[in-house]
Amino acid sequence: MLERFSVPRRPFDFEDYIDVIRRNVRWLMAPAFLGIVLSTVVAYVMEDTYVSRALIRIVPQQIPENLVQTAVNQQLADRINTMAETIESRNSLQSIITTFGLYKKELKGEPIDDVIALMQRNIKILPTEGVTTANGRNIPAFQVSYSYNDRYLAQKVCAELVGRFLNENARSRSESAVATTQFLSDQLEKAKRDLDAIETKLTQFRIKNAGHLPEEMQMNMAQMNALDNRLSSLNEAVGRVSQEKMMLESQLQISRDRMAAMRGEGADAVLRDGHLEQLDKQIAAATANLASMRERYTEANPDVVNAKSQLEQLKKEREQAARDSKQKKPESRPVVSMAESRERLDAESRIQQLQAVIRAKDAESAGYQKEIASVSGAIRQYQGRIESQPVGEKEYNDLIRDRDLAKTRYQELEVRRSTSAISMDMENRKQGETLEILDQASLPEVPTAPKRRLIIPIGLFAGIVVGLILVAIREVKDTSLKNLKDARLYTQLSILGSVPLLENDLVVQRRKQMMWVGWATATLVGLAVMAGSIAHYYLSKV
Repeated sequence: MLERFSVPRRPFDFEDYIDVIRRNVRWLMAPAFLGIVLSTVVAYVMEDTYVSRALIRIVPQQIPENLVQTAVNQQLADRINTMAETIESRNSLQSIITTFGLYKKELKGEPIDDVIALMQRNIKILPTEGVTTANGRNIPAFQVSYSYNDRYLAQKVCAELVGRFLNENARSRSESAVATTQFLSDQLEKAKRDLDAIETKLTQFRIKNAGHLPEEMQMNMAQMNALDNRLSSLNEAVGRVSQEKMMLESQLQISRDRMAAMRGEGADAVLRDGHLEQLDKQIAAATANLASMRERYTEANPDVVNAKSQLEQLKKEREQAARDSKQKKPESRPVVSMAESRERLDAESRIQQLQAVIRAKDAESAGYQKEIASVSGAIRQYQGRIESQPVGEKEYNDLIRDRDLAKTRYQELEVRRSTSAISMDMENRKQGETLEILDQASLPEVPTAPKRRLIIPIGLFAGIVVGLILVAIREVKDTSLKNLKDARLYTQLSILGSVPLLENDLVVQRRKQMMWVGWATATLVGLAVMAGSIAHYYLSKV
């Protein structure tokens, strides 16, 4: 028994490919011709689809927004989407289908919801780059398009959609403005009722508590604060006068020392003057301390009383030391020159001036002390008034606060209602943001689908590809020897000659005739089918 074995085929050269095409030319032409026929039939059987387009621009508000603000706060894109949803709603599209008699074939075999979904897919609402005006301003716009197999109906439906867009925009803006104005009017009425009720309560409280209103407490508090400020300023003035007096006394002491030196006084005078200087420093420190305490405490405070007592004691010691110093006269006076006499006179004049200024400062300080006593008495009087105020202060303050809040809210709502009313009038006058038809619904001249110039070449290409696949399959399955090259390669023998295939001429002729008849018939049938589909297409347009 012989075993089967496979022999690898030799690689094809250019002549082999030519032989393959020559042997299978019918298998290449038949699918290609069939592809042309089928693609032509499909291209001309499919209904034309015409697209009508219209361009709508958004005209901005005619009145400046800084003068009149619109009552519509919805963004433009959101408003267009809302209008599109309303226009593409089931009821709206169903009325358009009924009015224009659309989708008659589809309505016979499909439910109305599927037909409406089909129409929704045929409606396109797309934003555009906008329209540039003569002054260079870019105005936003959007395009509305509708696809249908009848170009006249496509134009009518597109115009209807555009009209509905314009009407829906005007209606929605007007309704929004009216609703806003009505809402603000209702809120204003409510705020007016609340304000009147609070005013009534406040009036009744004032009548009931006539003469004991909390406004008096506010006035007394203001007066008391003013007196406190005055008392603080007086204390500061007393401290300032004390410091100036201390400086003057220091200058006076220096002048006296110079005078004593010119008179030739001894060490005792110098010691007495040093003691006086030390007392002056203590008096200045006590005066500054008293002024500081008066800023923080009242006159009745124990610390203030003690500080005043210490200051009086130091002043008495100072006066006593000054008297003791004057009583001790120098025993002898040296002879002085005219220059020394003149210098001594100048020193005495300086001492007298300083003493006069110190006495003026003492008088000024006494005046401040008297005014401090008067202000302290007034403060105690106002404190007594504040302590005797009525207990209804919280209730009265609450009424005042509620009245102020209600009045503020009423005024704000009144301004807003007025603005909304102006905006509503602006919308009624068509001065707000509107839609304007820039390009009317176009009448399409050329269908957008199907793309016949692409369908027929694609059918031809598909037929050629199918033919090549069939030829490849036939060649793979055919294992016979095709030519002398195959015989030499697979037999490994020398070829001495070849005997041609002898067939009956009648059989050969009849086979050729059948082949030509078949090809002619198929070609005529294909051409007839293509011609019929094309004729049907153009006749249906008449």
